[in-house]
Amino acid sequence: MTLRSPSPFRARPRPGGWRLPSGLTGCLALFAGCDDPAGIRPGDVRVYEAAKEPVVADPAAGSQPAAEPKPEGGIALRYSAPPGWTDRGASGMRLASLAIGEPSAGHEVTVIPAAGSLEANVSRWIGQLDSGVAEATRAERTKAALAAAETVEVDGTKATIVLLAPGSETDGGDDEAILGAAIPLDDTASLFVKFKGPAAVARRERDNFVRFVSSIRWK
Repeated sequence: MTLRSPSPFRARPRPGGWRLPSGLTGCLALFAGCDDPAGIRPGDVRVYEAAKEPVVADPAAGSQPAAEPKPEGGIALRYSAPPGWTDRGASGMRLASLAIGEPSAGHEVTVIPAAGSLEANVSRWIGQLDSGVAEATRAERTKAALAAAETVEVDGTKATIVLLAPGSETDGGDDEAILGAAIPLDDTASLFVKFKGPAAVARRERDNFVRFVSSIRWK
């Protein structure tokens, strides 16, 4: 005598009559156009929701779509990434993060909303470059940086861009510099765009930095 395992697709008698397995019942109901709703029992049909893909900028086009999911800061940015920059999206308080050149090099431009005046932030940035700078010297450098600052139109608002770097093109090849921009949001807060890294990279990428700041839109 040969024993055969019962097929999972064979109908088996149950109390009260014959009944197909629930999976086949759902399939038959679907093919039949659900003419008999009573034939579909709980568990026969399951609904799945596909995870939505994040909206990512096209690096070739260099711009982000108009409809962006709002990050933690509550502001959805649109902008154009200059050639050679890689858009790394938003995270936490960073409304945008872009890598200059190879991401592994760590040359990063960030956009963060924050309170405080441009003067206060420039003074703080100078302290980041030279932690031992005297207060009077810091004030002088802040004043000089603001006097040399560049202004650009950004989404109907005047933004200020500063370059904090060694005094000449040949000073300290490994010295750090800061490219910074302040884009006013209102009377109390601004979008601060910042690059902190080698002075040579800051000088080389200054035009791209200005181009990037000018492309930012949020209204």
